[in-house]
Amino acid sequence: MHVSLRGITVDFGNLRAVDKVSLEANAGEIHAVVGENGAGKSTIMSVLYGSNTDFSGDILCNGKRVSWSSPRDAIKAGIGMVHQHFMLVGNLTVLENITLGNELINQFGFIKFNTIRANILNIISRYKIHIDLDELVDNLSVAQRQIVEIIKLLYRESMVLILDEPTAVLTPNEREIFFHSLRNFKAENKTIILITHKIDEVMDIADHVTVLRNGKLISSSHLNTTNKEKISQEIVGREIPRLNIKRGAYENKKILDVKDVIIKTNFNAKQAINFCIKKGEIIGIAGVSGNGQTELIETLIGIRRASDGEINLLDRNIINENTQTRRMMGISFVPQDRQRDGLALGASVWENACITKVNNKKFSWGSFLRKENMKAFSRSLIREFNIKVNGPDALVRTMSGGNMQKLVVARELSSQCPLIIIENPTWGIDIGSIAFIHQKIMDIKSAGVAILLVSNELDEITSLSDSAFVMYEGTLSKRISKGENFRELIGQHMLSGFNTYYSPTGISPDE
Repeated sequence: MHVSLRGITVDFGNLRAVDKVSLEANAGEIHAVVGENGAGKSTIMSVLYGSNTDFSGDILCNGKRVSWSSPRDAIKAGIGMVHQHFMLVGNLTVLENITLGNELINQFGFIKFNTIRANILNIISRYKIHIDLDELVDNLSVAQRQIVEIIKLLYRESMVLILDEPTAVLTPNEREIFFHSLRNFKAENKTIILITHKIDEVMDIADHVTVLRNGKLISSSHLNTTNKEKISQEIVGREIPRLNIKRGAYENKKILDVKDVIIKTNFNAKQAINFCIKKGEIIGIAGVSGNGQTELIETLIGIRRASDGEINLLDRNIINENTQTRRMMGISFVPQDRQRDGLALGASVWENACITKVNNKKFSWGSFLRKENMKAFSRSLIREFNIKVNGPDALVRTMSGGNMQKLVVARELSSQCPLIIIENPTWGIDIGSIAFIHQKIMDIKSAGVAILLVSNELDEITSLSDSAFVMYEGTLSKRISKGENFRELIGQHMLSGFNTYYSPTGISPDE
């Protein structure tokens, strides 16, 4: 199906999110739409999908002007969308989620589950997809949930697949499997629109690329007529600054010291966890998603109980303290799932920005909040981190995913805590914001903050960390010191565990 958007304009109050943008996507083509957070990528796709009907301009399908009153109209016309934050029901099975809202009913009003199952199994076989239809969605990994969303589109016989940041939390291996599926869809003459921040992936898989900036169309061209550097320049409108690594002067002091901690994971690993982080040090935790990183973080911040060992923060064992106490003692946390764990979507920007600071005398007096001070602080974060939002009173749910992430990072990095645990800080963030956030992390490191960086992005671990560990099947590797083979050692451990080493160089026991 050939789809065309002509002169699309979308306003949110006084904010013009999309300004007279036109683009076209052809059948049998992967069309990438790139741009900074808040550039209008998801907004213009919400117009095509029918979830935003308050716009000016025209939608054309195969040359015919169309209009939608809701996503249901777009779905009937063959247009489907996988949102950045999945629309799945956790306590239903994969099969139930795929058919929800599109059930086959027999003459007696019962759902024809046998026919539905046969149809879905045919799709799974056709595209070589591996998924258990009877598994609860709550038990699936992020990558598996994304597959469920895509099967939903295929089951509905969508000819246009709109995918919003589909690889944001996929491992390299999962990404390659996903790309293989996209190439299969393309070979069957489907139209694929890929909203992404990852330029390397655009160069790898796209046929056409459209760049948006500040709601305006900057360029739209075939991939063979452009290059990575040009696309990057068009996205941010400026040269990406290089990381400035500054060294602070501070005493050699342990901030976090984890001793003989036993964590229960799905792998039932019995090996004790041992590591420490010193003042002004960044320790990276790498690993393929699902190898115990989440359980480790939950244990450190107090959500999960360790069965044994010590977690010493500034020489005090906090293993029996709750999450609130650990925060008050000096642990700040940037979670991976900003919507579930990082923000209250129905609250305002200023409420979310100051939620960890309500006991600060600057922001409260007794039981009364000093709202003007809170809003002024929120405005300073909006300016400093270039968060695109219509002021501190705006509801968080009105923000783009990337700007939600920047709000969480801004709040936690400004906490002035001695220890910050950061999990995938640049998930769904554009290249300009990635460079900015990486620099902010280096700045607080130079001020003496101890940082535990847990990331699925190997480049992020290797560029920011002073040394790193790898989690593999619930166990932690020896410390890998930064050196000539730093990246290769981490990569090998991620894929094959700790039985063999790429090279003994750079491997040392933890202090």
